[in-house]
Amino acid sequence: MKINYDLKLQEELQKIGDSKPTLLLHVCCGPCSSYVIKSLCEHFQITIYYSNSNIYPFEEYQRRFQELLSFIEKFNQDFHQDIQVIEDPYNHSEWISHLYPLKEYPEGSIRCRLCYSLRMRRTFDYANIHHYDYWTTVLSVSPHKNSQWINEIGEQWQSDCPKFLYADFKKNNGYLKSTQMTQEYGMYRQNYCGCMFSYEEMLEREKNKRMQNESFK
Repeated sequence: MKINYDLKLQEELQKIGDSKPTLLLHVCCGPCSSYVIKSLCEHFQITIYYSNSNIYPFEEYQRRFQELLSFIEKFNQDFHQDIQVIEDPYNHSEWISHLYPLKEYPEGSIRCRLCYSLRMRRTFDYANIHHYDYWTTVLSVSPHKNSQWINEIGEQWQSDCPKFLYADFKKNNGYLKSTQMTQEYGMYRQNYCGCMFSYEEMLEREKNKRMQNESFK
């Protein structure tokens, strides 16, 4: 039975009221974070945690990180915020050592669940060490990400402090709103999830598309 994690989020926001606790928010990129940050900044003192050693190649990682920094700078000005961004050092070799045994599994499989888990665990550890009140991730805003898995992973490290903020950010047109904000801020929006496996799949799709176009000429 699926759990309504958006309802759990709304219930938690009611409990919080006007207290504005601290929140460590794991972010994968600027576009996915945009609407989530906007919807949460009135409830929390947000710090962004960019932990994405899955992204390949490194040039793509840098591009997404710089795009995020540029967006946050503009967002802070537009909404009178002081959101800071913390970068977890890039370590793709460590990430691939965990995921490579699952390389034959397709996108959306247990391979992706492990990837969520690795990045979320690093977020929890940082939130725990630095005494944040809450922690969560923006990953559930994507229609390609399994929000049930994401919240189940968060529940594994649930504690009184930091407390995991259950959510399904794609609800209430969250993904659509993020795409609208992406256009509004002129952000680069990637055409693959990020890992080397999805990168190779993207290259194969583009190759097949070119071959199809050639066949119609």
